[in-house]
Amino acid sequence: MAITSDGTQAFGIDQSPITISGVTFVAEGLSWNFTGSRAEVNDSNGEPLGQTIIPGRIEVSGTLQLAADSTLLPTIGTTFTITSTSGSTDGDYYIQDVSDAQSQGDYEKVTFTAVRKLN
Repeated sequence: MAITSDGTQAFGIDQSPITISGVTFVAEGLSWNFTGSRAEVNDSNGEPLGQTIIPGRIEVSGTLQLAADSTLLPTIGTTFTITSTSGSTDGDYYIQDVSDAQSQGDYEKVTFTAVRKLN
């Protein structure tokens, strides 16, 4: 039996499938980056008085399997929603980067990077 590229094989990934501009993609190998920065307060002699961590943006990168009936690639700036059972990565995201489509056997895939919307 041949593998069918219909965009519905989620391969056990919690956040898959992902719908972008009405096209359903299977997400594979998602990698999350939770950024932050440190802010310090110093006295007049430059000695540290305190510090805090300021949460930054949440970024995700991974691979999207294209549906067989669609040649539409996600475009930069397009938004999509991710939901998961844990809720830690839930939100709306902007596509930041996307590669050209590459074939792998019966599948056609693109790699992408996205950033979670702040407001």
